Amino acid sequence: MSKKKINIDKMAIDNEDYEYEKKLAEEEQKKQKQLEEQAAAEEAELEKKEREAEKARQKQIDEEKRELLKLRSGLTDEESSELTKKDEAYEKPHGWAAVSNFWYHYKTVVTVCTIIAAIVGFLVYTEATRKRDDLCVIVVTDNDLSQRTDELEAFFENYVDDLDGNGYVHVGIISIPISQNMDEVTRNTYTQKFVAQVQTGEGMIVITDSHTREDFMELMKTDLAEDFPGNKYIDEQGFSFNSKVMAEELKYELLPNDVHMSIRIPEETMTLNKEKAQANYDESFEVFKRIVDDITAKCEETNDPGLTTEPIHYDEDSSTETTE
Repeated sequence: MSKKKINIDKMAIDNEDYEYEKKLAEEEQKKQKQLEEQAAAEEAELEKKEREAEKARQKQIDEEKRELLKLRSGLTDEESSELTKKDEAYEKPHGWAAVSNFWYHYKTVVTVCTIIAAIVGFLVYTEATRKRDDLCVIVVTDNDLSQRTDELEAFFENYVDDLDGNGYVHVGIISIPISQNMDEVTRNTYTQKFVAQVQTGEGMIVITDSHTREDFMELMKTDLAEDFPGNKYIDEQGFSFNSKVMAEELKYELLPNDVHMSIRIPEETMTLNKEKAQANYDESFEVFKRIVDDITAKCEETNDPGLTTEPIHYDEDSSTETTE
């Protein structure tokens, strides 16, 4: 077995590497210690400055308190007071410096106020440009007319003035199609909707038919013949839409011949006094009269034969309408 030859020179080199690495480690530790000592010194200096600043602030507060006590007790006046002198000595910033100073102190307030102003501005703009109703018309017919809101709006807007002065005319159609064959829950919901409109005084003009509930019809004016003497289209229910002219106006070829334009009696309610109710009625009656006069004239000019479309017929056994 041959003996392994040991290289003495190699061992010497390894020992030199070791010493070199040891020296680097010691230098690194020394640098780290110096950094830590420097950081500790800076922290101590910062704490010292903060303590001195706090003492200075406290001293200033104490001095101001003493000056205030002197002022209140009359031991000194405003001209000789140290507080007044400090205010005079303080020079307010100007130009961009003033803007920067203001923003630094009040940026939160300015930001919040800007957001609030933007929201308020948006709400005001929305309210000012909202499409308001110059007239409301309630539809309580038991036929497809309650679904033809666009046609009804277009028809009534031909006879309505810009009552609120916002630059355009808009008529709101309130559809309350109470049918004899609908479920009780839906019927009650529509009934409450109608009662709410009566309470607010909106929707003085009501489109009705032969299926409209009797308690609803009791709210309608029945003596319109006195206002329109000799008009064959006026009866106790109101103004009859039983004409070819009205079918064409509403673009409803199968318009039933039992539809009427009724108008409610101006009655005081829980939320509406007698004067306001009468004012709403007067505005609506003016529109009502324009329609009656115009459509009657058109029917007489064309010798309108009337409509042949019969209303919906319900079996007596299936009629379960109740008065709420």
